[in-house]
Amino acid sequence: MNETTDPNSQTLIVVIIAFYWALLGSWSQLLPRSREDTTKRDDMPTEQRTGSRENTSSADTPLDVIREIDPNFDLAAFLAGAKTAYEIVLLAYADGDLQTLKRLVGPEVLDTFEQAIVERRDREEMLQLTFIGTSEAKVVDALEQEGTAEIAVRFVSDLVSVTRAANDAIVAGHPRQIVEVVDTWTFACEIPSTKRNWMLIATEGE
Repeated sequence: MNETTDPNSQTLIVVIIAFYWALLGSWSQLLPRSREDTTKRDDMPTEQRTGSRENTSSADTPLDVIREIDPNFDLAAFLAGAKTAYEIVLLAYADGDLQTLKRLVGPEVLDTFEQAIVERRDREEMLQLTFIGTSEAKVVDALEQEGTAEIAVRFVSDLVSVTRAANDAIVAGHPRQIVEVVDTWTFACEIPSTKRNWMLIATEGE
């Protein structure tokens, strides 16, 4: 993906985001390594978890915790929205599209992404990312504390990632190598909120 985005591409992203928020905007509708280490992923920032999950009982499964918050929780709808958000955020990061990122991620994650994008531009490098698809997306943790619900989702996806210098030389990755990426992303939303807007608040890669 190039650092610049044409108008048609921006329009498509806006449409997808609108669909995403429509899917996740209501509590009743629902809650939002690669195979070889030869492909470097240093350009993909990782936000470490802050805080604890002490309020999650060891006897409860993630779905038990979620359904205590919302008995009508729709797992399929949630995961569909989370997968859409995952792809949009990755592509926006590759494009350096901060406007899209601001709509989907929390302040700490946004700061991490923005810093990485600025450093990439300072090096006059370009990240080209082709998203192949997500083979797995599952809830691995959930909690509710101090009026906020959090749900962690583990994604297993295939993508092609290439970082190029200003002279088009490859700095990292390979244009014809599909890499399996495993990430755990945490989405959060304030329970009292009437909008129920879920934001990405933490990312962790394996």
